[in-house]
Amino acid sequence: MEENKYKFRLRLNLFDGIILVVALAVAAVLLWMAVKPQAVSNESSTAAATVRYTIRFQRWIEGTGSIIQPGDKLVDNIKNNELGQVVSTQAVPAQTQLLDQESHSYVLADVPGYEDILVTVEAPCTVSEEAVILGSNFQLLVGSTAYIRGEGYMASGPIISIEREGQE
Repeated sequence: MEENKYKFRLRLNLFDGIILVVALAVAAVLLWMAVKPQAVSNESSTAAATVRYTIRFQRWIEGTGSIIQPGDKLVDNIKNNELGQVVSTQAVPAQTQLLDQESHSYVLADVPGYEDILVTVEAPCTVSEEAVILGSNFQLLVGSTAYIRGEGYMASGPIISIEREGQE
């Protein structure tokens, strides 16, 4: 009889293949992290400043805008980030866009019984080339909607303007 010689045979099933791929991926990531150059921090690209921005609280019932007072501290309603203090408020008539059936164009029309509140807020921030970021990691972008909680009220509305002051 012939002697049975052991032949090496690599048999991989699906599970073994997945484990092998994951192990190779982990090894590649560890090697890349060990070899990659350290990122150079550029401290001159950011600066501390004070920012004033205006938020439009839309469609409040007439007269209720008086509950927003200068000095109120505003907080982001989603992540509880501090957004600064109210500097001033101004009530303006609420408007909406309607389609004019005769000219087939959109026109602004007043909404009776409602007003928009323009709230100007002042807060410390960090200004970089990419964004204006409040001290609590809230990124200010014109046109983005802010969900805000104040002292006795909650509101939401778009940020309509940003003014940077005292950039150092």
